[in-house]
Order: sequence, then C-alpha cells, then structure tokens
Amino acid sequence: MKKDIVVVDRDDAAKDVLFWKNKTPEERLNAVELLREQYYVIQGYKDIPRIERVIRIVERVK
Repeated sequence: MKKDIVVVDRDDAAKDVLFWKNKTPEERLNAVELLREQYYVIQGYKDIPRIERVIRIVERVK
C-alpha cells in the first residue's frame, strides 16, 4: 500500500470528504483497520481483538 502525506487545513471539511470519496472501498477499510490496530496498541493490548460478529434473531410481530 502506497502511503502519502498530505498537509491540509483542519477547518476544511470539504477537502477531507473529497479525499475519502476518491479512495476505493478497500482503501477506506484498510485505513479504518489501521486506526483500529493503532488504538489497541496505544491501549496496551498485546493481541489485537478481532471484530466480533453478532447475529440477533428477532421475532416479528404481525
């Protein structure tokens, strides 16, 4: 994955949105995963927890 450093004005939300709209879904997911991993490292986790998939069965009322 190629990494670029871009300096932007913090108050310019439109450029931020445009930046992420120009990324592929895979690039966006990779960015989220990187941030998630970094968060757990900062919190002191030795093993990074996996995202848990929760399935709920709900009875519909007719």
